[in-house]
Amino acid sequence: MSDDHLMKLIGYNVQGTAEWRRRKAEEFPEDTRNLKAAEELERLAAEIETLEHSEIHQQICDVQERIDRIDDGDLWTEVSQAESEALRSIGFHVSYDTGLQFLEWYRDLLEEKLQDCLEEAVPAPDLDEQVANDPAVKAAKQAYDEAYAKAYAEARKRL
Repeated sequence: MSDDHLMKLIGYNVQGTAEWRRRKAEEFPEDTRNLKAAEELERLAAEIETLEHSEIHQQICDVQERIDRIDDGDLWTEVSQAESEALRSIGFHVSYDTGLQFLEWYRDLLEEKLQDCLEEAVPAPDLDEQVANDPAVKAAKQAYDEAYAKAYAEARKRL
């Protein structure tokens, strides 16, 4: 298992966003969403800390290691931006019932970014083009076109 701790990977960011929301709650006391968001974020950070060495932690570490093997840093910038945006939306546009649920979202984000990076590095072939250029498909299409033309000609003769 990786030496990375969940709090280092994601928990400190959750806690930091909670502190930022508390400051926003003081700055804008009429908007109660900030305080509720701060409380939810604090709860999530506490739950994340208890999930150290759990299965979800291992899954996150595994994806992180795969990313580290192929990424030069750009992917982590994208992850960080998406993570920051998601954390800011907690309590306003989205909510998580548990820290596990949030970590599953985070794992899925990492996997999505990894897949995007792999697809960019090794573009998937155009399957439509491959099928169209296959000799067997070309022969079948030619046989179909010939049979169709013959049937059409026969039908016209009967008119």
